[in-house]
Amino acid sequence: MKLFLVLINLSLAFLPLETVESASSAFSNAKIKNTFEISKTRFTSNVNGKKTELSAPQIQVKSNLDQIYLLDPLFAVKEKNNSNKTIRASMGHFNRLSNLIEFKENIQIRITSTDNNVLLNTDRLIVDNNNDTIISPSNSYFQADSFHISSKQLTIEEFSHQQNKITFKYGSIINPDTNERLGSAEEISYSLDSGVLIMNGQAMIKDKTITVLADEIHYNPEDKKIIKSINSKIINNS
Repeated sequence: MKLFLVLINLSLAFLPLETVESASSAFSNAKIKNTFEISKTRFTSNVNGKKTELSAPQIQVKSNLDQIYLLDPLFAVKEKNNSNKTIRASMGHFNRLSNLIEFKENIQIRITSTDNNVLLNTDRLIVDNNNDTIISPSNSYFQADSFHISSKQLTIEEFSHQQNKITFKYGSIINPDTNERLGSAEEISYSLDSGVLIMNGQAMIKDKTITVLADEIHYNPEDKKIIKSINSKIINNS
């Protein structure tokens, strides 16, 4: 994810621009001093067949180029195998010194490929460009075809790569058809490659007849089957 290095270099070329449109009220309310504004901006990078793009209808940049503010940003990664990942939000903020970009309000992450089509909604998201990691420290709602997960926090590792691991903190597994809670754990790890949920810490899975409590549960949400459990206890629900 070298996009933001490109962003920094391109921002230097914006200084001579003569025509600048007004920023939105969202940026005006921020009362940022010593800034300049640019309209309809797009930054792209194409490395090893992987295209990365950041676009926004409006950005505002501090004169020292250390802080970049984005209105309605769209961050997209397209791989050679037609796997697509996008992040949309109402606002974004790139800090050049820390190499972090933070998205705020109405955030939606979509990951699509031949095998996966998942959607994630949250209100705060931090992209750690140095470690290729995405962190949401607030409530998030993840949607896959056969299950949903509601969580307090989440981390996506290696977002710009084909295979991703998503870790949910204090997560609940939800039936998408009935909204019934099927299980929960202090930590749930989901691999887009394997499709298996690994649940750790007060893990619980239930159906109509039994509830399984364990220190660790490996669960296939597609088949609704427990693959493995450690220190488990079975409770009859009838």
